[in-house]
Amino acid sequence: MYGMNRQTLFLGITLFSMFFGAGNLIFSPYMAAQAGSLTPAALLGFVITAVVLPVSAIVIIAPYGSASRMISRLWKPLGPVFLTLVYLLIGPCIAIPRTAGTSLEMWTWLIGSGWMPRILYTVVFFALASLLALHPGKLKDILGKLLGPALLILILLLCVPVLLHPGNVAQPSAEWADQPFFTGLEEGYQTMDILAAFCFSVVILLNIRQAHLKNVKRALLFAGLTAGVLLAVVYTLLAVSAMSRSTVLQPLSNGAQILSAMALETWGSAGQVLCGLIFLLACCNVCAGLLASCSEYFCELLPAIPYRLWLALFAAAGALLAVTGLDSILSWSGQLLSLICPVAILLLVTGLFRRPVMGQDPNGSAVSEK
Repeated sequence: MYGMNRQTLFLGITLFSMFFGAGNLIFSPYMAAQAGSLTPAALLGFVITAVVLPVSAIVIIAPYGSASRMISRLWKPLGPVFLTLVYLLIGPCIAIPRTAGTSLEMWTWLIGSGWMPRILYTVVFFALASLLALHPGKLKDILGKLLGPALLILILLLCVPVLLHPGNVAQPSAEWADQPFFTGLEEGYQTMDILAAFCFSVVILLNIRQAHLKNVKRALLFAGLTAGVLLAVVYTLLAVSAMSRSTVLQPLSNGAQILSAMALETWGSAGQVLCGLIFLLACCNVCAGLLASCSEYFCELLPAIPYRLWLALFAAAGALLAVTGLDSILSWSGQLLSLICPVAILLLVTGLFRRPVMGQDPNGSAVSEK
């Protein structure tokens, strides 16, 4: 049992690291700066859609063994068609290239903003993320035991000094004054982590089997719950930190500026490095998780193409879009993602009412313990 608890803890930290990217990092402090004294209500709404929904997705998918199995019970072609669209959109088309672009913005003070530094940074970033994703079954050892805890420590270094020396809490801005709970609910929905939950299960399952855990579904369930607790705690920590100085932070236009301001005020010039490392780790963890998940999925879908070739293709596509064409893709793909999210929620609801018996696959056969 002790080994099971340790392994599932590392799996939960791995899943947290795969969820918690730059978008997740900036949403809650911006929300708190704007909501001011109404942050608790806004945070409650945010946690429901940014934590409860994605974790619920993991919990619902767990008895089926994979999202594809769950969806295919409704109509066999629907599983691969829907998941292929989701993997492409939140993978190489949007989230993978965005990780490089977002983390780069936090280092322009050091490397500059010209084309050559941007290209060099992007190449190094994707080379590092690809190296982390090279062995998807070992992400638990890399993200769960090393990079995930490192990210949590850096966030504590940012937030604890702010909480120890709080400022003044502002009144909520006009947008947040009337319905902070429902505005927070909408903000959390914009993280679209519910779609990521459909994708990440394939890699988490691979890590569970490589860890030789006997009860695969129970391990996936507890990994999801552990990730949910960590997400909720970190969102709360960031939000309360920003709320405590919201009088000063409210005029800033985005969460990245808010985190940078907090870091500079408490750590001086070293705050730029601290904030840059937080964004770099968060983005690199998510990028590695997405590269591994997309490559593993397409390797299963089209086994004639090996995993490492898929990994190279997705890394190259992500790097190209990060340097050149991401803005144009975001203009239409964001709307498409907003349409797909309600479909994903509907599929999860159907999964609740068509659940297989625990310990069996959807066809009634015993689930492999490998």
